[in-house]
Amino acid sequence: MADDAKPPRALSFGRVAENYDRARPGYPAELYADIATGRRLRVLEAGAGTGKATVALAERGASVIAVEPDPGMARIVRRRTEEFDVEVQVSRFEDCVVPPSSFDVVVAAQAWHWVDHELGVAVASRALVPGGVLRLWWNMPGDLDGAAWEAVRAAYSATEPGAAPLLAQSLGAQPDTVMPAADGFGPWATTTYDWVQRYTADEFCAMAATYSSHLILGDVRRAEVLAAVHAAITDHGYLEYRYVTQMMTAQLE
Repeated sequence: MADDAKPPRALSFGRVAENYDRARPGYPAELYADIATGRRLRVLEAGAGTGKATVALAERGASVIAVEPDPGMARIVRRRTEEFDVEVQVSRFEDCVVPPSSFDVVVAAQAWHWVDHELGVAVASRALVPGGVLRLWWNMPGDLDGAAWEAVRAAYSATEPGAAPLLAQSLGAQPDTVMPAADGFGPWATTTYDWVQRYTADEFCAMAATYSSHLILGDVRRAEVLAAVHAAITDHGYLEYRYVTQMMTAQLE
């Protein structure tokens, strides 16, 4: 995606910020255990969204500067972190102003694909202390099989044939699972976490409605698509979503 196409779509989430906060999945506890290893971390976060990772890190004692370009999303982060050591900046990560050599870790949860990689790496490099780490993670679909998933795919194909592959893949998919080298950092190390979340028809459709691939549809078209998906899940009672959370880590050299 071209850089000039990123901001409008990246900023489309603000209009569904409350739904996004309620419906989007979080990340497994094992991931946070691998990040917060007992000492008080100073964290710089790129693309905080509504603060799902921000809160989880702050609850584990981290001091966080959370950078989020969408004002609607940033308001929710502020509200959710009032009792924690969290500062929220409304800014693109590439443009954020933070003290140099002041952070143990730079993180991005489900957000790095909205960041210009080279510029984002440069910001992280300046912000980190010597030996600090850059950690990027995202949820991806695992094996989504079975009768319920076949019905969901059929519903997408029947109601939005041209966009069906994009719509289905976007529900948790991360397009860049192989990251380019990060200048000034060592090689990437990859860790994966498998977990399962069960969704009712209401819960799944509420989540799907917060993805950019659904937001760019017109209101009537989106409602038709999600009504078909809702009916497909209702017929099967529930939907089991097998997630794979992938985290990539690089250390500042």
